[in-house]
Amino acid sequence: MSAMSTRRLRVAAAAAVLASGTLLMLPAAPQPQLEPAPPVPPTLDVSATLPDGTTFSPAAVLDPHHVVVQIADADPDTASLALLDPSDRSGSAAPLRLERIPIAGGGSFDAVRAADGHVYWMSSVADDQGGSRTTLHRADASGAAEVLTTDTGRPLFTGGMHDLEIAEGRVWWTATRGLTVPTTDLRSVPLDGGDVTVRPLDGTYHLTAWPWATDDGIGGQPVLQLNLVTGERRTFDEPPGRDVYCGAVWCRTVASTRQSSVVTLHRTDGSGETGRVNVDGEVTLFLDIAALDRFEFLAAPISTQASTSSERLTMFDLRTRRRTPLAVSTAEGLSGSWLWWATGDNETMTWHLLDLAAIP
Repeated sequence: MSAMSTRRLRVAAAAAVLASGTLLMLPAAPQPQLEPAPPVPPTLDVSATLPDGTTFSPAAVLDPHHVVVQIADADPDTASLALLDPSDRSGSAAPLRLERIPIAGGGSFDAVRAADGHVYWMSSVADDQGGSRTTLHRADASGAAEVLTTDTGRPLFTGGMHDLEIAEGRVWWTATRGLTVPTTDLRSVPLDGGDVTVRPLDGTYHLTAWPWATDDGIGGQPVLQLNLVTGERRTFDEPPGRDVYCGAVWCRTVASTRQSSVVTLHRTDGSGETGRVNVDGEVTLFLDIAALDRFEFLAAPISTQASTSSERLTMFDLRTRRRTPLAVSTAEGLSGSWLWWATGDNETMTWHLLDLAAIP
């Protein structure tokens, strides 16, 4: 599974079904009140087509001069991860390639995270046993790259920004431990590489914002969270007909009716209930909940044709309770404090990168 810029979570607008198989009839939810939108800081805009004719998608942002991108190479059998300076208005600067991998047989860049002047990523390539091997890498802003470990286990990739967490001088990730009984390995390695430590966890956990890990539950089971430092546990029940997703600070609840889905949020301690944040036809966009513990992103499809797929992108500010229309976009991504979206298609496609931390 590739964790690139177009990764997203579409909470289906189809009706929720109860155990009896009947359609859940929820009372109509009022549309959220629209207030004047505050101004949005300027974006970094860069053409999605490089001078050699290849195209790219953002994957993470080190700083405004170093954006991590995945490039669709001219050779259709390979892909590259690279650093690109979007402030180079000449368009002549070649991207600084960090790694090129064969994508035949399922090769992919699976998780990318930028932190403290470095970029960390996992890449997978086919092995000679019919499976794949995954490697964890690190590079600095100069492009100097190194392998931190190949002892990655069977990494679990959700497509969220927390698949790799950088904390306490280590890189952390989760891996599938058992296939019959749901169990997870919490794995980590020092930032400079070294021996990998492994801690078994009962359940199917993935990382959210450090130090929390989350088991989303299946089949109506509650959402479970574990503080990996203190051992504190939290449980969130999933009411009939509602899907609950929780990050470290906020939980998102999605209820579906015949007309649309209804998205609400509340803090993990139960406070801060938002009321409905979406309008009819909008769905939540990303697996990650409330970027910077503040911003939730919604999308309303306009066109679903493969060649012209587009949607209205809207930001909901949990601090001000305001909705801000951002763009009609064709692709989106989120990592750290950065949001990006694409407008146009083919030769006209442009990426727009917004630093959410710059919003007052």
